[in-house]
Amino acid sequence: MKKAFASVIYTTSLAFGLTAHAADAGGEYPAVRQVSQAKFLTHSAKSERVANLALAKKVRSAMMKQKNVDMTKVTVIARGGIVTLLGSVPDDTQVQLAQNDAVVVNGVSSVKNNLLVQQGGN
Repeated sequence: MKKAFASVIYTTSLAFGLTAHAADAGGEYPAVRQVSQAKFLTHSAKSERVANLALAKKVRSAMMKQKNVDMTKVTVIARGGIVTLLGSVPDDTQVQLAQNDAVVVNGVSSVKNNLLVQQGGN
């Protein structure tokens, strides 16, 4: 019982000491500040991923709506407004049509067209 009580007293005094040190240092304890910044960065990265996925979905939907590109083997990736088109289409004209469809979508700043022409059933 005495050991448990002594342990509580020690932990409490340590916590008050750290808090007092942080107040003397002019702010939060450095570890608290680092954790807060890490949460902020994680939240920011998550919201950026969500925005990128939403833009890719918007571009893919716009391309499917036009119905001039066979989208079965096309992947759309977005990162910070830059859209990358990957995969294959059946003919040369669809490569350019895919880029034209993607570039007019709101939020797209540029398009990297890496589509290849794959003829036949392969």
